[in-house]
Amino acid sequence: MDIISHALLTNLVFKDLPNSQRLLATIFGITPDLFSFGSMFNSLFLRKILFFKKPPQSLFPPYVMRLYNMSHSLIIWLVIFLLLWAFGLKWLAIAYCGWGFHILLDIFTHSKDSFPTHILWPFSNFYFSGIGWSNKWFMLFNYIVIFFLYLFFYNHAPFN
Repeated sequence: MDIISHALLTNLVFKDLPNSQRLLATIFGITPDLFSFGSMFNSLFLRKILFFKKPPQSLFPPYVMRLYNMSHSLIIWLVIFLLLWAFGLKWLAIAYCGWGFHILLDIFTHSKDSFPTHILWPFSNFYFSGIGWSNKWFMLFNYIVIFFLYLFFYNHAPFN
């Protein structure tokens, strides 16, 4: 899924948290992609992201895929979540769920052709080949759904 959708949906899912915690959850919701692709923010990559086109796989050096696998693994996410919880940082663990939500969204919005999400990495390369988020019809549907979700959850008047 694109980074803007991740931010909007994470903000919506965590809307009942206090503002500072919701902001942190939203930042965690985009961090997996920033962690993976942050070093790749050159003009070509940025242009492709802004126009919602799938960047060619050849654009990415091999280390990017390793970073992607690390930041999109439910196994690694769970270990960090449990450590935060065990050390009494429950407020941070809850905000960190934004990262987990990012992974869950990517499971179904990445195909085998474009950064499949290896959710059990490093133990397995298992992935689900979903709809590629850069598909124009999916993007249109995605943003229409986000728009109506925000209308519903932040402005109840039209639905009374």
